[in-house]
Amino acid sequence: MNSKIELGTRAVQEATRLRARLGIESTAAICPFDMAADLGVVVRLHALPSLEGIYSPEEKSVVILSSERPWGRIRHTCAHELGHHVFGHGASIDEPGLNGHKAWKPEEFMADRFATGLLMPKLAVMAAVERHGWNVAKLSAEQAFVLAQEFGVGYTNFISHLERTLKVMDPRTAQELRRNGLNLKRIRNAVAGFDVAHDVFVGDEHWGARPIDIETGDIVVIPPNALFCGHCARMMHEPIPHLLGVTAGEGRLNLRSRSSALHVRVSQRGFTGLARYRHMDEFDDE
Repeated sequence: MNSKIELGTRAVQEATRLRARLGIESTAAICPFDMAADLGVVVRLHALPSLEGIYSPEEKSVVILSSERPWGRIRHTCAHELGHHVFGHGASIDEPGLNGHKAWKPEEFMADRFATGLLMPKLAVMAAVERHGWNVAKLSAEQAFVLAQEFGVGYTNFISHLERTLKVMDPRTAQELRRNGLNLKRIRNAVAGFDVAHDVFVGDEHWGARPIDIETGDIVVIPPNALFCGHCARMMHEPIPHLLGVTAGEGRLNLRSRSSALHVRVSQRGFTGLARYRHMDEFDDE
C-alpha cells in the first residue's frame, strides 16, 4: 500500500499536469466549474443538505454538488469530485463526516489532495501574496480573507493549507487566524469598510486572472477610478466605491492600474441547476 506522502505527491503532480494540459498558468487561480466544462464533465447544483457531492462516470461524467454550502466549500468539493474523475475512481458519494471527521480512504485522500493542488498550488499562492506585497508568514485575518476569496476557497481551508500542506505559516499564527475566523462577519465588514449583508471581494490591480464570481447581494470593493460595463452589478459610491451584484449576468471591470479588465460574473443567490447556466438570467435547464 502506498503511503500518504506518496499518494499526496501523486495527486498534486496530477493536478499540476492537468493545469498544464489545459493551458493554465502555474501562478493562476482557477474556477473548478470552468475546468469541469473543459473536461466534458457536467456539474449540477442541487439543494442537498445531507450531501457534499456526488460523482458518476456512467455514460456522461456528472458531478452533483450541494448548493446549501458556502461557495468556498462548494468549489473545493467540485475540485474533489474532479479528482475522482481524473483518477478513474468510479462512482462516489461524499457525505459530511461525523463531527467533521471522515474514515480515511486512499481514494478520498487523493481526491482531496488533488483538489488543494488544483485550487491552491504553491506557485499561485506565493505569487498572489507577492502581488499584494504581504508576508505570508504574518498575514492578518483580513489579508488571509482577501487571498482566500481570490482563490475561491474557504477562509479556514486556506489557512490550514498554508500551515499544513505548504508549510509557510507557523501553527501559532494559523491558530490565531482560525480563531479570528470564528467571526467572519467582522472580517468581511473590516475588508469592506462598512457593514455588509453577504459576501465581499476586493477587485483591484492585485486580483489574478480568475473571474470574480459573486451572488446577488454580494459586493466587490473597487478603486475610485474603476469603470464597470454590464447590467449584472450596480456601481455604488457610498460609503466607499463598490459593485453590488443585482442580477444574474456577466460584466467587465476596467481599472486604470491594469491593462486587462476583470471579468465579473453574478449568479442568483441560492442558484440550483446546471452550473454552466448560473450566470444566465434566462435559460432552459434540460
